[in-house]
Amino acid sequence: MAVKTIIDSEPIPPRTLPRATQPPIFHPRKRFLRSLLFFLGVVAHVYIWDIFLPRFPLIRWYSRHTAMNRWVRMARKFRQLAIEMGGIQIKLGQFLSSRADIVPDEIRHELAGLQDEVPAVPVGPIIERIIEEMGAPPEDIFLDFDRTPVAAASLGQVHFARLQNGREVAVKVQRPNIDKIVQVDLSALSWVVRLIKDYEPIRRRADLKALFDEFSKVLNRELDYIQEARNAELFRANFANVVGIYVPEPVIEMTTPHVMVMERINGIKISDFDALDAAGVNRHELAERLNQTYLKQFFVDGFFHADPHPGNLFIRIEPPRPLSAYTNGNIVDPSQRLNAFGGLETYSDGTSATQGTPFTLIFIDFGMVGHLPPQTMDNIRDAVVGLATNDAERIVDALERARVILPGSDRNPIIKGVQVMLRYSYNRTVRELNNMDVEAIFDETQDLVYNMPFQLPQDLLYLGRAVSMVSGMATALEPDINLFESLRPFAHMMLENERRQRDWMAELQREATELGLTMLNLPRQMDAYYKAANRGELQTRTDFGRLERVMRRVEHSTDRLTGGLIGTGLFLGGVQLRMRGLNREANRAWWAAALALLWSFRPRGRGR
Repeated sequence: MAVKTIIDSEPIPPRTLPRATQPPIFHPRKRFLRSLLFFLGVVAHVYIWDIFLPRFPLIRWYSRHTAMNRWVRMARKFRQLAIEMGGIQIKLGQFLSSRADIVPDEIRHELAGLQDEVPAVPVGPIIERIIEEMGAPPEDIFLDFDRTPVAAASLGQVHFARLQNGREVAVKVQRPNIDKIVQVDLSALSWVVRLIKDYEPIRRRADLKALFDEFSKVLNRELDYIQEARNAELFRANFANVVGIYVPEPVIEMTTPHVMVMERINGIKISDFDALDAAGVNRHELAERLNQTYLKQFFVDGFFHADPHPGNLFIRIEPPRPLSAYTNGNIVDPSQRLNAFGGLETYSDGTSATQGTPFTLIFIDFGMVGHLPPQTMDNIRDAVVGLATNDAERIVDALERARVILPGSDRNPIIKGVQVMLRYSYNRTVRELNNMDVEAIFDETQDLVYNMPFQLPQDLLYLGRAVSMVSGMATALEPDINLFESLRPFAHMMLENERRQRDWMAELQREATELGLTMLNLPRQMDAYYKAANRGELQTRTDFGRLERVMRRVEHSTDRLTGGLIGTGLFLGGVQLRMRGLNREANRAWWAAALALLWSFRPRGRGR
């Protein structure tokens, strides 16, 4: 495929990196202990300040009032740690800094520097890595090789070069000892996982060991640049005929497990809003295109870019050509654009779909990708159709099949909770969602919140990560975007396909098979029932959960009132004793009053 030439007015210069620093001597034990202590400190901080102390009414207000300052300080410490150590800390910080939808701006601003502040490695170790992987110094391989890095990330850094045939490329080289660094970081994280995985609220909702194993597997795959090049080629094939989306072409024959050569591109980072505005890019359209692109990946391809932080998304300004626009090596009519399933959509009047300056959304870094099995894709489609059509029962059905809802959970309160959320959020913009009455929602769903009958399946780990990062990026681009409007075209097309593909004979056969299995199992079930009845082992289960919680709250309030009355009486008695000169007895009465008050405000379980 011919290399696409860029005819933009003037290429955007690469960003300025922090000064390259000599990589520190790798001490596995020291790194392990430092990472472990930080993670354990975060766990202890959350437990003490956000779980234990808020149980005491006198401390709850202080804990909530100081929460933001505490978390900003912790984010600042984490950013410093990540810059010094690199590794998976950088990836975690980049993930959190892109969550504009749930992470407060103060914390995101502290972590945003991890997109640009990753220090580069001196060129010496990079040259050694190239010689080791490619068998020759870069001067013998490339016509030109820029020894000044243009980008640095958690696992590697990028240098511009030119092939012997004059083609401009980018060379991504892994950092020294990065494979060992990743293994040490994973070991420290595994200790934390083992520490908290059996904590009941966590154990019921997530298999942390399985999630950690999935995270480790994907991260280790990310260290293989040959696999990353193959991922990029697959993504290019999926979007080959889609206008406005581009992936740099990898040079497969020159790529090794630790060095990757790919087409050089220029562009504006998607989070550089000032530059986008100056270039005339319509941010609302950019947010819509980003959403539509990921909807195609999730629901059509089953293969998605799982690391959409701002450092991996760029905008290329295109020349205002009325009759053609560039895509992956093809020239197509600009009146065609990405439709709901990623195909080409042509307007009847032939006008351009772009409002404002034409642009192309560029994806880079395909080391972290996700694959969705067909059954998972079907479940997600059903959930999205339910969300777009305001159908709470369909959403809950899909969540049950996807194993997001804990087995044996009562469906009725879950459906009611989803209905409440839809009533407050359906067809609202992101800005309106941020202004929702959280207290009102909690009042209507508090029983569901207390029970939390949800879990995080292993195969949805990276899907949830990608969805959250894309929604955060879309929110930052355009706070007034209505995500329901993006979902409706997909929902309507999926419903139409569902109607076309439905085979009533196949459904009849399936129903007959299920009925036959039920009839075959019925005698055995009846026999087990009568045997249990004869042994007196029949059990009935009645859900008095809500009544029990109410009774516990009444009991708790009564205890507090009793303790308060006793404490008040002892305190007043102590005052009378002090007035009569009985200081020792007065002090004992006041100590008893304090103990009574502490007893009345002791932590109590909520019950279930």
